[in-house]
Amino acid sequence: MHRLSRFLLCVALATLGFPSFTPLLAAPASGNALPDQDAMTRQVDAASLAKYREIVATLDASARARPTDSALALARCQFIQNYAWSEDSHWTEQAQADLKSCRQTLKDKFSNVPEVALYLLQGVYGKEAVEQGMALLPNARQWPPQDRARLHAALANAYEAVQDKINAGIQAVDAAELTTETPVLLIAVRHLATTGEKAEAKRLLMKAPVPNLPWMASGRINTAYDVLPGTTARDLLVRMQDAGLKIDPYTSARAYLQAGDVASAQRALSESKPGGPETTQLRALRLSVGLAARDGKAAAAAIQSSLEHDTGSRWQLARSYAVLLTIDPGAAMRPVFAALLLTLLGTSVCIVLAPGILMFPAHYVGTVRARKGRPLAAIFERIGLRHAWYALAVFCLASWVVPALVMGQFAPTPPGAGTGTGLPPAQPKLAIAHFITLGVIALALARMVWRFGWRQWLGSGPWKARWFIWPAVLLVFAALSAWAIARHMLPTAPQTVNDFVVRGAAQLGGPGLALLLIAVAVPFVEEFVFRGCLLGGLTRHMSFVAANLWQAAIFASVHADAKHFLFLFAFGLTAGWLAKKTHGLGASIAMHAINNTIFVLMVLARG
Repeated sequence: MHRLSRFLLCVALATLGFPSFTPLLAAPASGNALPDQDAMTRQVDAASLAKYREIVATLDASARARPTDSALALARCQFIQNYAWSEDSHWTEQAQADLKSCRQTLKDKFSNVPEVALYLLQGVYGKEAVEQGMALLPNARQWPPQDRARLHAALANAYEAVQDKINAGIQAVDAAELTTETPVLLIAVRHLATTGEKAEAKRLLMKAPVPNLPWMASGRINTAYDVLPGTTARDLLVRMQDAGLKIDPYTSARAYLQAGDVASAQRALSESKPGGPETTQLRALRLSVGLAARDGKAAAAAIQSSLEHDTGSRWQLARSYAVLLTIDPGAAMRPVFAALLLTLLGTSVCIVLAPGILMFPAHYVGTVRARKGRPLAAIFERIGLRHAWYALAVFCLASWVVPALVMGQFAPTPPGAGTGTGLPPAQPKLAIAHFITLGVIALALARMVWRFGWRQWLGSGPWKARWFIWPAVLLVFAALSAWAIARHMLPTAPQTVNDFVVRGAAQLGGPGLALLLIAVAVPFVEEFVFRGCLLGGLTRHMSFVAANLWQAAIFASVHADAKHFLFLFAFGLTAGWLAKKTHGLGASIAMHAINNTIFVLMVLARG
């Protein structure tokens, strides 16, 4: 049987044109000697090299007979490339030399042929690919649409390689306009979405043929989720499912949750394999779905699972745990969550005590001045340091707690910025949370508002026109900056929590409600807290200059907007100076209202 097998193998190799392997397959000599593995490998390499040379010689002969046949010349290079890029043979260097020569021949003879030009472009990378591809664009106008689409796609990938996202997006859009089957479709969609053309981005996604593979469909759905608002991801998911593709539970649940279909998100997650491994992202999504569905049992299970498996996410879990307290207090009081409860209580205590710590230096300075017989007169006679502490503590605590009860997180963030799931904030809910926060602050400070007196709200004494020159300059600067942002900045970046609040209020009640919230309610509350109570209390113990600097720094800090910190600081200084000059809050409230009106109009203009 062994001899018959060797005979048949030798016949097969001879039929294929390979030299005989009989010496290597012969019966082993006496003893236990094994076949020489290196010798067998050399035999295979020699046989394959001989066959490679034979085929290349055949292609060369055909090329000499048909010197103008670009397709044949291209086929020869493509055949050689298979072996030039191989990692399994020992004669790769020879194939690489042949490939270099072949590509040079293509470049010299057929570089104006679209197929050849595109093939040559595939062999270069980075800046060289960008330069070579851009040089092809003028002549490519005469190419067939499919070839032009391939050129734009190659350029998109080349620009991506050199981190030029804008030009990569432009080239990808050009490719997608020629054919929606382009491999750079998602680059085009992201570019259109980030430049404000979300409708066109959605059209491209929905128009593109359904892919054959589920992972490709998931990529499209996740891209829609990341960059397109509303129900686009869910609509795309339904389209893929109607075509018979099975989309993974994580992607499906994200799409449903973004569209507000919490029940479908729960059903999608229920299809996950029970007992299977879960990623951090999947656990975070389960938690988000549980909280959105107000399912205390599911949310508690997700929080416990994250506590057991994830590290470094305790603060985010504490925020979610605060929502669980409002949904199912019984589940939230389980011993396993004791650390999260202590985190919340400790943070609340710190927030309440922090203003007192900030007031301590002022109290010390005031005490020293009083002992030296140099007391100061406060700008608001009925406001002292304890009122400053109380007002600032109420403001910070309400701003921290109320969003947790309404939104499910203490500090709403833009999409993908540290939420763990990338879920965008629900803008109408965010606006509602803002209204409630201001209402809670107003109720908590109602007695102090009454104590303040109407005369100190409006101001007293003669006003001078020159006092308002600098505030007017500051507001003009704010208006010009807002105009530039609305006209030139990309609609999607950067966005702050206040941007989402404005849009949420506009969704609930139009521009009027957004103006009422941001340009009326906010100025009254913030001016009373920071200029009325904080500045009023500080000036009873320290000089106005020091007190004004102190309150302006705190005012800018609590807005948590590092990019605009200097403007907010200058604004706080100016508002404090107006409060002192006018002996009231009316002028600073008016200035604050005008500034916030400008901001609202800018956000709404950006869309």
